[in-house]
Order: sequence, then structure tokens, then C-alpha cells
Amino acid sequence: MLASVFSVAVGASAQEVGRPAARRGGSRRRAVAVQGSAADHPAIGNFLTAVFQGPPPSEFRASLEDPFYRPHDRVLIKQDAQIVAHVQVTRRVMQFGTQRLRVAGLHWLGTLPAYRGQGHARRLLATAERQMASSGALLGLAWTRIPQFFSRAGWVACCRRASCQAGAGDLISGLMTRGLLRRGRKRLNLRPCRRMELGALVRIYNQNLAGTFGPFERTEAYWKWLLQRRGYDQICVALDGPDLLELEENLAPIVGYSVVRGPRIVELLTAPGYPIVAAHLLARACRDAMEHGRHVVEIDARPNGRLDKLFRAAGNVAACARTSTLMVKLLDPWGVLRALAPTMSQRAEAARLPMPVELGLLIDGRKCRLALSDRGAEVVAGNLGRSYLRLGSGDLTRLVLGQLDWDRASAEGRIKASTNLAARAGCVCFPRLPFWCPPFDDSPALE
Repeated sequence: MLASVFSVAVGASAQEVGRPAARRGGSRRRAVAVQGSAADHPAIGNFLTAVFQGPPPSEFRASLEDPFYRPHDRVLIKQDAQIVAHVQVTRRVMQFGTQRLRVAGLHWLGTLPAYRGQGHARRLLATAERQMASSGALLGLAWTRIPQFFSRAGWVACCRRASCQAGAGDLISGLMTRGLLRRGRKRLNLRPCRRMELGALVRIYNQNLAGTFGPFERTEAYWKWLLQRRGYDQICVALDGPDLLELEENLAPIVGYSVVRGPRIVELLTAPGYPIVAAHLLARACRDAMEHGRHVVEIDARPNGRLDKLFRAAGNVAACARTSTLMVKLLDPWGVLRALAPTMSQRAEAARLPMPVELGLLIDGRKCRLALSDRGAEVVAGNLGRSYLRLGSGDLTRLVLGQLDWDRASAEGRIKASTNLAARAGCVCFPRLPFWCPPFDDSPALE
């Protein structure tokens, strides 16, 4: 069973994207890969129920209402008229430092039990990769609990999603002991979010988006879809002032929000200049959990981020449970490097490398050269230069996403620098980055 996440597809209507083979037994055709159409939706819903025992009808309906969804975002393998395998491609834009990258994600990749072992999943994955790349996606993303399947197709494990747990009462006590629940002179008001306050959620999210690596761009239409999808039990907001209905938001602004699903805090963000609000929203989630008979609270937060540190400092945190792995594939390696070249040029200038800088990359026999200067950046394919790094395509993925352990890769001989300049420029241009994808975008609808 496979499940995953994230964006970009291409299309036409339901047309064949695989080559049909010869007839088998005279009247029965070999299974062929086709792009989905709206007419396939009822059969797809039945297929997903049969293979995954889900998603619930509410989640399947929500997937059809995604503002970026098109019926041809699904790739099917059909034998005669029956769907025997399925995958959905989603389309998003990822924030990556100062750049925004078009990315593609995979969901609900699976095959009917009677048709497994025939290579349908591998065929679907290869077809989906071609479709994503032809649409302009630079990265392919998939959350999965069986990363080995994707690894065999050249996908790379980049990070794992982990949920940390702590006692609700312990967290409140810890926050109080640290003096983080004092309201000060101003009155801080916490209550459930109202639909008319969508603009405040958009504002706070965007204020936290700049300079991050991994979160998706959320348009107003996308935010409306997230709220209508109902992948949460409650969204709580914090107001800097009294809760008076007649006041406009600029008089009593919303300065933070939390998204809660059962015992799990799916997302918690605050406006700049209001770090103390996070402690109050966390305490509110703990109190609500205890009122519902839950004594443990879970949180998904960026590792070593402000919220993660607050949670760990306040409570007796249990070991994190690793739930799924993010697999990534560079659909257009040179395109990714071109998109990030201006950022790499800024890093080289900030590190005071002697400009201009030329850094070659030799990746499984393929050559590329980065030419960086204070006037711009250029990526030249097929050219290497004197100073270059030799590495495999898997480590290139980790390098681009800031997930490569340089010391370990060097010690194991997976990455080699031709000169000292190449080694230094590589570390400067491709530093370790806090790559993380918020789970709210991936939270399925409640049953």
C-alpha cells in the first residue's frame, strides 16, 4: 500500500499515455495506462475503497474540489474497462528560501490485489514522472511508508515526518513554570476561528512563509479549500485585544492561530513580534484535549524550530514516532539549478568567495558548470571546468535540498572535490537547510 503528497501535472482529456500491447487470448487486451477523466471518478472512488479501505467519501470529494485539480491529474491502468491501478498527481508551488519552485506530488498509488506483481505500480510511477516533468515541475515529492519502492526508481529519502508527544497537564505546568502564560498588560483573547477571518490566517501564514524551505504557497482559493476540506477538529485564533464583534481586525488583530485534529496540533503559527502567543495557543490545545478526556498532546513542527523547542522545553516529551518518509526526485536537475542559481550567487558573495566563481558538477557522467558572479548566475550544461564536484544523482538531490551530510558523504567517497576551491564553494553554495513540509496541507478530511 502506498500513499503520498504534493504537486504539478499535465494533460488533455482521458487519452492513452501508454502503448497498448497485443491481444491476449484473442479478445482480452493488455492493461494500458491512460489519463483519467471526470467520467472515471465513480470507478476511482470504488477502486480506492477496495485497495486502501479509503479515503473516506469526504476526502475523495475534497480531492476533486482542490482548486488546482484536473481530472487528467490521475493516471490509471485499465484492463478493458476495469481500473486495476491508480495514482494521483497534485500541483503546488513550494517556497524555497527566496525562490518558489513548481513541484509535483503523488497520492494513492496502488494496484488491485489480483493484479499485483505485474509491474503496474512501476509503470504508473514512470508515467507519472514523465507527466510531471512535461508540465514544468522541477521536483517530484511523495510521502510514503515504503520508501524502498521509490528508491528503486531513483527517488531519494530526504526527511521523515515525526510526531512528538507529551502529557497535556505536564505541558501546561511547564509553560506556567517558565512564566510563559502571563498575559501582561494587554488582554489576549483565544477562541475558535470564524469563517470571515480567513484573511487573518492568510496573512499570518504568509508572514511566516518568507525564507522557509519546503512549505507550499497558499492562495486564498487554496486556503478556502483547506477549510472546506475539514482536515481538522478546530482552528483557534488569538486576538491581541478584546473579542468584540463590531471591531475590525485592525483594531483587535489576530496574532496567531492553531489547527488541531484530535490530540494532534497540526499547525501553529504566530505573527512576527508575538512569540509568547504560541505558548497560550499550546496551553489552549492542552486544556481542550483534557476536556475531551485526552491526556496526551502530539505536535508536528519543524525540527529545532521555535515551536519544537517550546514544546520540548515545557513538557516531558516522549520519543518521536516516525510515521512516513519524504521521497524526492529531481525531475529537471538543470532546471532546479538554474532556478536556485541567483540564491547560490548571493551565498557566494556573502561568504566573500573570490568572484566570479565557477563550480562544476559531474553527476553520474553528466556535466554541468555553475558560473556565479555579483552580476548574475549561469548554469551551463555539458561543461565542467577545473574546479568541480563528483557525485551521484541521489546525493545531488540531497545537495540541492540542503540535506546532504558533507562530512559523511566525503568520508564514504560519495562526493569528491577536484580542488580546495571546489570543496569550499560547494559547502557555501549548498549549505545545510531546515527543509520541512507542514502537515496541514496533507491532513485528510474527517469521516
